[in-house]
Amino acid sequence: MTSLTPTATVAPATAQTHLQVISRLQGLIDQALSPSLHTLRAGPYALLDYPDYGNVGDSAIWAGQIAWLAKNIGKPASYLTDVYAPVAEVSSNVTSHTLLIQGGGNFGDLWPDNQDFREAIIGANPTSTILQFPQSIHYDNPANLSATARILKPAKHLRLLVRDHESYALATQAFDCDVTLCPDMAFALGPLQRIGAPDLDVLLLMRTDKEGVGHLPQSWPKGWKQDDWLEDTPNMHRDVLRDSRIKAVMSLSPARMSRIARRNYYYNQLAERRVTRGLKQLSRARFVITDRLHVHILSTLLGLPHCFLDNHYGKISRFSAAFSTRWSDSYQAKTLPEAVACAQAWLERAGTVQG
Repeated sequence: MTSLTPTATVAPATAQTHLQVISRLQGLIDQALSPSLHTLRAGPYALLDYPDYGNVGDSAIWAGQIAWLAKNIGKPASYLTDVYAPVAEVSSNVTSHTLLIQGGGNFGDLWPDNQDFREAIIGANPTSTILQFPQSIHYDNPANLSATARILKPAKHLRLLVRDHESYALATQAFDCDVTLCPDMAFALGPLQRIGAPDLDVLLLMRTDKEGVGHLPQSWPKGWKQDDWLEDTPNMHRDVLRDSRIKAVMSLSPARMSRIARRNYYYNQLAERRVTRGLKQLSRARFVITDRLHVHILSTLLGLPHCFLDNHYGKISRFSAAFSTRWSDSYQAKTLPEAVACAQAWLERAGTVQG
């Protein structure tokens, strides 16, 4: 690998600690969601668009939503589903429910399965109270934005939470609904602990999907590794399903054995295992380079030194700028060579380079 030296284009860390960032953003989440507290506490709610795929970030969002709901609402969802449930079936099960839709970065035309489900649910339930957990919004095609606006217009009780100022500006201009700025729900998990001691100098956890910008695998020094976090562990679904059935029977509780209770457990266990997998990956590193938003977020929750780049439409820098998420060992670079130089400089200061 070519030797690189630190450059001035790497934004330096800020004086605040990671714990200060976490505490402040948790307060902003509570503030943004406070108008919905009475409705959520007063009646049943449904939690829709479960992310049943390997991406750790989406499971971190789900786990954060569950943590926030448990702390502030004190009761589980009365109905849950993923994007593959027929919309008519979902609508028939959520009469009189407040509808909560999974947050993330799939509002727009990049990830059509999630957007099609979201629009179908909102379109089929125009009189329901609907809360969209925080999303980043991005459209490549303005015609798709106009189509979304037409679908959302009849929804009179829709609250749309967004994760950055650009999404807020777009949504307030295009959509006829309540739009509120809110941090990503993964911050509701609070401070986290490393899982194991580090055995890598640097982990480059880089996107290999359509949001990436072509950071292809290459040769790295000893103690460096490039990876992504999209692959589930073998047999995970089968193992969690078996465990959910065993625990339901052993509880001797009819409520615990209900279909919804077992689905709650099943979904939450899948998300927990995915987040744990991601935390184990991150915990291997002394320093992390990433272009994934939730690597930046989970690294912050861990207090793990890292440098982030952007995805192809600026999602990470938009989020970080909106909520000042950088802290004393968090850095931002414009290019991968700059991020590599940042990591090298950090390792030299820390005196931890393998050799």
